Amino acid sequence: MFIIIIFGLFVNIRTAIKKAKAGCSDVNIDLTAGIYTAGVDFPVGKYRLTAKENYGDVITSSNVKNGINQTLGVGHSNIASVFNNITLKEGDTLTIYGKLVLELYSKNINLLIAPRKITGKVVNLTAGNYIGGEDIEVGTYDIELIKNYGCIIVNSGFENLTLYFGEANKKFKKFKNCPVRKGEKLEVLGGLEVKLTPSKSTYLYG
Repeated sequence: MFIIIIFGLFVNIRTAIKKAKAGCSDVNIDLTAGIYTAGVDFPVGKYRLTAKENYGDVITSSNVKNGINQTLGVGHSNIASVFNNITLKEGDTLTIYGKLVLELYSKNINLLIAPRKITGKVVNLTAGNYIGGEDIEVGTYDIELIKNYGCIIVNSGFENLTLYFGEANKKFKKFKNCPVRKGEKLEVLGGLEVKLTPSKSTYLYG
């Protein structure tokens, strides 16, 4: 009897947790340069994108139906500041470039997410080739400029991500959620020195 009561209590608690995580609410998140995944960094749903500061390109992954591939910004008559009604499903990615600060807003959507497992460790890199799982731990990283200029190329087999870092206005100082997968190469070029820090698990909470 005691075991049955405990088991029933456990089931009720687990059900309550699931319901709490699956609750609905408005979502308002500010994001900067990086790669963000629906269902991980923010909930799946239909969003309004609003440029809050500066400008930059915003691109969804190729699998997104009716996605976005354009520049958003503030203070430019030829650049849109708002993009309405973009639906992002589980696993869809939204990539932000430049100095753009982008607000994602959605009304009354399900807050259920599956935060990423934080893996890897902090490491400083200079010019060279780094293979995921050999020279650098597999994981998702925030890349931050330490000094000088150069670029980072991430080779993922089906696409290359090229990021130019430096002190100049149009260069990256920080880029979030860069994936380093097993067997893939991350190449650092030029006099660049950067710090890689494991990315946070989600941007939904704090």
